[in-house]
Amino acid sequence: MLSVDSNLIVVFILIWVLLIILTKIFFNPVRKVMRKRDKGIKKDRKAGEEAVEKYEEMIRKIEEDIRSARASAYKAREKFEKEAGKEKERMLTEVSGECKAQIEQARKELNEQLDSLKAEIKSESRVLAEKIEQRLLKI
Repeated sequence: MLSVDSNLIVVFILIWVLLIILTKIFFNPVRKVMRKRDKGIKKDRKAGEEAVEKYEEMIRKIEEDIRSARASAYKAREKFEKEAGKEKERMLTEVSGECKAQIEQARKELNEQLDSLKAEIKSESRVLAEKIEQRLLKI
């Protein structure tokens, strides 16, 4: 059977004294360091999450800017293509008009030359006819 003697009380008191001393000297500083570390970890985790959120927001903004830039470039391209088509039509019309004018001018010149050549041939043919007639009459 167990009996309560003075050794048990002394051991019990020593254990409590040791527990109090270890708590003050060892456990409390360790707990304090652990609390600081936990606060630091929570702070770093929160900062990391905020950084990830900012990163994702920046990515979304960049993607949106890229989409709007592409749409703007597409619209500008369509506008330039339409303007180029209109300019091409205008130039073709202008060149066609110039060609028609040149053709008409060439026709006029050819007709004038033709008329002058016809008049020249008529006059030469009369002269030739007269020469032929004189030769025939001489024979």
